[in-house]
Amino acid sequence: MESIDPEHLYDERGEVARSRPLFQGDVFKDVVLPGFGDEPRLVQVVAHPCSMRDREGLLCQRVSVAPVEEHQRVSGRTGWNGNLRIMPLADLVGGKHYAAHLIDATAAPSELLHLDARIATLSDRGIYILQQRIVKHYTRVEVDIPTLAKETAPVAWEMHQQRDWVETVLDDEADWTTENLRAEEIEFQAWLSGGTPSRRTQLKDDHTHTDLRREARKAALARRDQAAQSRS
Repeated sequence: MESIDPEHLYDERGEVARSRPLFQGDVFKDVVLPGFGDEPRLVQVVAHPCSMRDREGLLCQRVSVAPVEEHQRVSGRTGWNGNLRIMPLADLVGGKHYAAHLIDATAAPSELLHLDARIATLSDRGIYILQQRIVKHYTRVEVDIPTLAKETAPVAWEMHQQRDWVETVLDDEADWTTENLRAEEIEFQAWLSGGTPSRRTQLKDDHTHTDLRREARKAALARRDQAAQSRS
């Protein structure tokens, strides 16, 4: 099993940009998890990106999460090869170490996962390691990181490109309201579904990613200019 240090595990901690769409590995605070009492708690999204969204790419009503609790730091090959029931989250909050308890994974209403309550996102490699541990926990089969990276590449591209789309169209953070973010998510997903074959289908081939990124950037700039003209 692969290990990873906190410096490379997280993409963002503390303040997380609202422009990044909800994704596997995200950690949220203040979630009252059904079946786990009335106290707000930390949770980590463990659902695969495809399973948390519908065919149009929009968030489903329920998302699989795992409760996160304080835990001694997991270190060394023995520590990472063991502890298969958890995803270690070292230095998550205030220098304290935590872990997501995979054995207690459950479905949470997506409406409880507020972007303002998101306290951490994982790096791409951090996401692959989370996936590796989920597969190992449930099947006792170890999947290598390159395989996971290849299979995740299309949805990872989609997540990063949607963020770029939002930050291009809404270039003022003051405009990153829930309503505006939702509107741009719908617009981006509609763009992704366009084309013949659809751009989403084209993403399955790695060699298309650069051209599609350029095309997405062009479309986002055009949408920003159109919005500016409508306001003037």
